[in-house]
Amino acid sequence: MPSLPPRWRSLLFPALALALLFGAWRSYGGQGVLLATLMISFWVLLHFTQLMRVLRVAASRPMGQVADLAPVLSRLRVGQSLSDVVRLTRSLGLPVNAEDEPTTVLSWSDELGHTLIATFTQGRLSAFEHHPPPSAVAQS
Repeated sequence: MPSLPPRWRSLLFPALALALLFGAWRSYGGQGVLLATLMISFWVLLHFTQLMRVLRVAASRPMGQVADLAPVLSRLRVGQSLSDVVRLTRSLGLPVNAEDEPTTVLSWSDELGHTLIATFTQGRLSAFEHHPPPSAVAQS
């Protein structure tokens, strides 16, 4: 599925919420608006709770450390959000670049010495690199 441009993505939820509210008002009046408002609130709380759960798990682990990088690399795809990558790694990444740059570069490593360098542009994974440990490169 092609990714939406960031400008469209930021407008998608408000547009759908307004369409739902308008449809509920046209169909059921005030009770429909109340039901639609409750549904939208429940959806927002559900996503907020999910994000807090991911951050709680990531906060309990060392920053930039992953148990094994192989499963993370197999599930990593360009276009994933930063929260999806944190969910995969179960750890917050170590910042590599300065905060005032338009892209965010984070790194993760495992006990074997494998390193993942991920570049995020506007909160989405734009590129990633896998660096094997120096001993594995010397043996090749």
